[in-house]
Amino acid sequence: MTVLDTLQNGINRTTGRLKQDVRSRNGVIFMIAGVLALLAPVLVGGYTLDLVMQLIILVLVVTSWIFIAGYFGMFSFAHAALYGIGAYAAVLLAGEAGLHPLVGVLLGGVVAGILSIPIALPVLRLSGAYVGMVTLAFAEIVFRLVIVFRDVTGGPTGYTSFPALFGGNRIALYYFVFVLVGALLLVQYGLLVNRFGLVARAIREAPDAARMLGNNVPRYKLAGFIIGSSIAGVAGGLQAHTVLIISPPMIEVNRMIEFMAMGIIGGFRTISGGVFGAVIVFGLSEGLRDLGEVRLVIWSIMLIVVTIYFPNGIAGSSLDPRERLRELLDRDNWSGWPID
Repeated sequence: MTVLDTLQNGINRTTGRLKQDVRSRNGVIFMIAGVLALLAPVLVGGYTLDLVMQLIILVLVVTSWIFIAGYFGMFSFAHAALYGIGAYAAVLLAGEAGLHPLVGVLLGGVVAGILSIPIALPVLRLSGAYVGMVTLAFAEIVFRLVIVFRDVTGGPTGYTSFPALFGGNRIALYYFVFVLVGALLLVQYGLLVNRFGLVARAIREAPDAARMLGNNVPRYKLAGFIIGSSIAGVAGGLQAHTVLIISPPMIEVNRMIEFMAMGIIGGFRTISGGVFGAVIVFGLSEGLRDLGEVRLVIWSIMLIVVTIYFPNGIAGSSLDPRERLRELLDRDNWSGWPID
């Protein structure tokens, strides 16, 4: 079988699975959300359009974290740092090296992917809490370096000396974000519904069995970590061009916890869970902004409730009250608990 035949078979499987999923409950919801997002510049403008754009980018960040943590079982705390690395690389390449901002965004993803390798290599040998500790240390190192090298990064006040994408045209930027995020979501989906995704789930559930079947487990885990990190880096570059500033709060640990909360609330082990989680948490945060810090308490309580009573997240649970009750009473469903 040639490479083209293999690629064609992969596309056929992805297309067939996509058609099945589109007919599902979540598929219908996503189609409606996609149409509304496509029409957003017509329906809303100004600050609201910027919020929609930030939400779309958040969806990409959370799904890329789920790609690593949910499918491969590598519970990484370094994702916000890699998201920030992509953002800083994108704006510094455009602002200091004089590259086109679009090239800067794409290279930001490449830089994040390359710099994820040093942290991925030790993670391949670890499991459980040790993965969290190593990746958390990496995130703290990146945060401190951004503060220390203030002549390059702008330090605590941030960096703004970079040209805007599309000359600051927000409509053009919106549709660019919409198309690029949609394409990267399809890339993740295509990988996860094919052999790559099957091996990833096998590694997560039974790494020894996956190895005995002839799969190169370290190579698959390294590839998964680099792909997820690169996508996070691209999302960071898009976010920097959306808000036109990049500063340390973008990569601090609280930001990482927010991404994780979105993934867990939406559904820790499905790409669609990232979409649900980002919409719910971001919607609550913005809708309850007048309540100040109280809104953080509210979505934190929601995280506790979802973790206990919806172990598969919103995307993985039935919305029918009777089916939901049967799920809760069936203890076998709790096998999907995120930290098992």
